[in-house]
This record gives sequence, structure tokens and C-alpha cells, in this order.
Amino acid sequence: MKFFRFTFAVILLSLVSLMALKLHRNFKMSRDLKIEEKNKLKKSAEILNECFDLKNKSQRSLNDSMNLIEYCLKEYGNEK
Repeated sequence: MKFFRFTFAVILLSLVSLMALKLHRNFKMSRDLKIEEKNKLKKSAEILNECFDLKNKSQRSLNDSMNLIEYCLKEYGNEK
């Protein structure tokens, strides 16, 4: 009976350990994906801010600003 208990405990402990490792791997993968996505968004925001030329926005007419926005979104809006 002791052998059965010991075997059962070892199997149970092994299963719990494997599940914990898998859970840890999934959390790490999701964290890495979030960081990667955040970096992509940050890079896209920097590119679009440069393209929009926000420092000189008061020197453009509304129509020129709209054309610039359309150009920037067409040129840099989609990931290549």
C-alpha cells in the first residue's frame, strides 16, 4: 500500500510540474508578444509623427494638412 501511495504521489507531482512548466512558458510567450507589439506601435507612432510634421502644423492650411495626413497614412500606415 505504501508503494502505491508513493507511486501515486510521484505521478501527481510530475503532472503538476509539467502543467506548471507549460503555464510558465505560455505566460512568457504572451509577455514577449506584448512587448513586441508595443515596440511595433511605438515605432509606427514615431514614423507617423515625423511624417505629420506637427511642429509646423500652424503654417499649413487645413487642406494641406489633410493631404499630408492622407499621404502619411497611405505611405506608412500599413506595415511592410
